[in-house]
Amino acid sequence: MSNQDDINDKMRAILIDWLVEVHLKFKLMIETLYLTVNLIDRYLEKEKITRNKLQLVGVTAMFLASKYEEIYAPECRDFVYISDKAYTRDQILTMEVESAVFCQRFCQHSILSCAAGNMLATLNFQLTAPNAYVFLKRFAKVAGIVSVPRSKTDFLASFFVELTLQEYKMLKYLPSMIAASAIYLALKTMGQPSWVRSPCGTADLAKHACYTEAALKPCVRDMCLLHRNASTNSLKAVVKKYAQEKHGAVSGIPPTQI
Repeated sequence: MSNQDDINDKMRAILIDWLVEVHLKFKLMIETLYLTVNLIDRYLEKEKITRNKLQLVGVTAMFLASKYEEIYAPECRDFVYISDKAYTRDQILTMEVESAVFCQRFCQHSILSCAAGNMLATLNFQLTAPNAYVFLKRFAKVAGIVSVPRSKTDFLASFFVELTLQEYKMLKYLPSMIAASAIYLALKTMGQPSWVRSPCGTADLAKHACYTEAALKPCVRDMCLLHRNASTNSLKAVVKKYAQEKHGAVSGIPPTQI
């Protein structure tokens, strides 16, 4: 965000909070949400935008992420509706493109929108990227907290990771560290065995994650602070999501002391 003149971290947080709600409304896969946030951050790193285009960037990112991850992706008109008609279909499909040649190549075939084309070109068509969710699934399995139905510890770890999506300062941590810290904090919050040994006592989490407890502590402290402030934060989408029974009702669990 350091290269942006007209938008800031708070605006980014508001956008992602809204996109969490959109994600729930459309009942999309969790991978779509993580890819959406990744595309937004990588695009904003490369392109300066004005604040009146920020929501359009978010909508376009989710539009692309849906096409990449979903079997049945929402249509463009669905995003027009969900944005309360802040943008028309034509605006989404004809977002300003820096390369006239690129625009001609894709728009004449009506396969990609110019908005999506611009974002794809800016990101050099690199959509696949590591995210915390992939690491979280692996570490949760090693920790022995994966079960059917899902355990509260598993839900709590997911809650912690999704809290970090809105927080710009958490981008300084690698996705693997975010995931490892979420498992560590979830285990500690639920009073379960420490990071060194999994609950089942058969696997060394530190070995699989390649992080010692000491290495995780800065990220864990920041994540714990997010948990502590969640109840008073004005952005409530993630908290409301994890207050539902189908998501374990874990957002009401009191934060632990670190």
